[in-house]
Amino acid sequence: MAVVGRCLGSAPPKTRLTPGLRPRHLLPPPPPTIQSAKRASARTIEACLMAPLPRPFSATTEAIYAAYAKSRSQAWDSLGISISLLGEECERALWYTFRWASKPEVIDGLKAITFETGEIEETRLLNALRMIGCEVDEFDARGKQYRATAISGHVRGKTDGKVLGLPEAPKTWHVVEAKSMKDTYWDKVKKLGVREGYFTHWVQLNTYCHLFGFERGLYICRNKNTGEVHCERIETDHAEAIRLLARAERIIKYANPPPRLHDDPKAKMAFKCRTMCNHLANCHEHSFARISCRTCIHATPEMFGDAAWSCARWNKPLALAEQKQACPAHLFLPSLVPGELIDASDEEEWALYTLHDGREWRDGVKPEPERRYWHHHESGSLFATLPGEPDPRDTEPLCEEITFAEFIRLTDHYAAQGE
Repeated sequence: MAVVGRCLGSAPPKTRLTPGLRPRHLLPPPPPTIQSAKRASARTIEACLMAPLPRPFSATTEAIYAAYAKSRSQAWDSLGISISLLGEECERALWYTFRWASKPEVIDGLKAITFETGEIEETRLLNALRMIGCEVDEFDARGKQYRATAISGHVRGKTDGKVLGLPEAPKTWHVVEAKSMKDTYWDKVKKLGVREGYFTHWVQLNTYCHLFGFERGLYICRNKNTGEVHCERIETDHAEAIRLLARAERIIKYANPPPRLHDDPKAKMAFKCRTMCNHLANCHEHSFARISCRTCIHATPEMFGDAAWSCARWNKPLALAEQKQACPAHLFLPSLVPGELIDASDEEEWALYTLHDGREWRDGVKPEPERRYWHHHESGSLFATLPGEPDPRDTEPLCEEITFAEFIRLTDHYAAQGE
């Protein structure tokens, strides 16, 4: 009798394969059906049509930024070269700053908060010196920070104060500079000292020591990331201070900008040019300089008085407000025009240029309405534009066009605040 089935534990019968056929688990998957293809297509389309999530927006944050920007005084132009910039490596940048060639930096809300943080840290560090029994003298008889000037007022600055009673030298007065900084700069200062680690800070302190006649200075700084405090005493290097002041005088007397520090702002060594310099547009991107007496061929910085300027065209000294507004006879220094001078007339007071893009442009005496005047409310910045220049509202929506009379009034107002 034949046995149907098999005993438990017995081996399964071998599968017989027809020649040319493969087991089912080795077969390729069946082609998709029309329905499955439609479902996959619908899912793909749905994923493509889904709107991306919007960036989180806080009206409160924006209101805080706007309030800080409004409360901050304007990014005013310095009367001369600030002592805080005296150690700047690029002489061309110092010249542009002195000549008011570039548009002033707009102080937005975030920058205003950063500046306030620096002021708070300065006060904290000076109070820390008082806590250990030092005498700190911050203000002069007028109740303002001590001012220092050199080169007939064309180099100027304000020091944080003077201190007496340091544990290392209790009977010696020191000029004091208080700073705060990120880890990157902190590590260099802590390792190398301020002269090697943050040269511009050292130049600032050393110059104040030289101008005030002090032989010692105190550099005190705080790490923004960790809260650590570093104090360092310096001995005044009068020879270096004199050298840097002579360099500044040479820059002030230049009628044309010094050579560029880097010809290619995209070069590896030109990192500061493309990321940290306010003059990139004028120096490398063929932009026109601002209109002011200081960019005019007729204006000269004088080596007497307090930051005095004069005008050869009108044979008169120039007040600060006049320097800001310029006059209809303004003629650009040729080196500040992004082109080549090809013709000029002294009698008719005009100059003809071929610009970098091949167009011809005529600079010369022009009626007042040709210029447009602008006011940026948040920062208090004032500037004028030439015909054909871009509308500043395209990049700064808060800019407002104002009349020439309003331009003069606001210039006087901000000049008084800067003093």
